Amino acid sequence: MILQLNVNLQSIESVLAIIFLIMGLVLVFYGRKLVKIITFIVGGIVGAILIYEYLIPWLNISEPFTYILALLGFIISGVLAIAIVHLLGAVIAGYLAYRLINPYFQDWILSLLIAIIAFAIVLVLFNKLLSIGTAVLGAILVSHSINIFIPLGIIISLIIVVVLAVAGAYYQLKH
Repeated sequence: MILQLNVNLQSIESVLAIIFLIMGLVLVFYGRKLVKIITFIVGGIVGAILIYEYLIPWLNISEPFTYILALLGFIISGVLAIAIVHLLGAVIAGYLAYRLINPYFQDWILSLLIAIIAFAIVLVLFNKLLSIGTAVLGAILVSHSINIFIPLGIIISLIIVVVLAVAGAYYQLKH
């Protein structure tokens, strides 16, 4: 019984490693596009739900028009989410910079200045940073997946991460 459970866990681990390997390669080479697609879908779903739950009962319109209005809300909210994701990333970067830097300085104005600089840098370079970040994350995922099948060691794993991250970032930045 214990041996059978161990075999099942190993097979699940192998299947997950293959799935993570594929996901990692997709992130390495198409991460920025994938993030934008997911952002559009999530933003669209939120907009459609908000319209369907709050606006449609207030308008009191017939059923075919409710679905058309919800679809229109999905499309508008999805496009709006893609447009706002740059700003949201910059706000998060500024906030994190302020929270991380503030304990080390006596003056909160210096921390605020650094947060504003981080905000501006991320706002301007968002697509490039997103490409590099998803390439690095995907490369780490690929390296970890390979290590499940073949224990490689830290140096070879690091080489795999660096090579894949550079290749993926280059590909994403050129396309």
